[in-house]
Amino acid sequence: MTRPRHWALPKSKLRVRRPCLLLFCYTLLLATDTTGVLRIGILCALLHECGHAAVFMLQQHRLPELEASLTGIRLSLRGILLSPGRQLMLAAAGPGVNLLLAAVVLTWMDGPGHYSYFGMWFAVTNLLVGGFNLLPLPGLDGGMIADSLRLLAGRGGPSAQ
Repeated sequence: MTRPRHWALPKSKLRVRRPCLLLFCYTLLLATDTTGVLRIGILCALLHECGHAAVFMLQQHRLPELEASLTGIRLSLRGILLSPGRQLMLAAAGPGVNLLLAAVVLTWMDGPGHYSYFGMWFAVTNLLVGGFNLLPLPGLDGGMIADSLRLLAGRGGPSAQ
């Protein structure tokens, strides 16, 4: 007789830098956020990282390692080598989710009677999070996209030497 197999969710690693300080700052900010803008910002940042995580799981067939700090939440790629094409898809997934959600909400609110302040804040915050992350700076998705495009074009980078 065989034992029945139980399905279990794969375990993901979440590393938190300075957890007490992070918890204190988030608690203080959320307690004083009377408009709810910070809550929407955190939601948009989490949706952004969900985009990265979904592409990572499709590529690597496992859950990613996440890192939380005062500067935000990010996907950790320590020790993982990706081809420039996969790196490009992974980097573009987060801003892509933000920009897609903003477009969907703005299109939906264009209909009669669908306008709301929450919808507008949600769309604008998604545009800001996605647009900011597309800046071609190291540590942001735009920097990773620029590096991937350089490698794919055969200019610069270690593989072109």
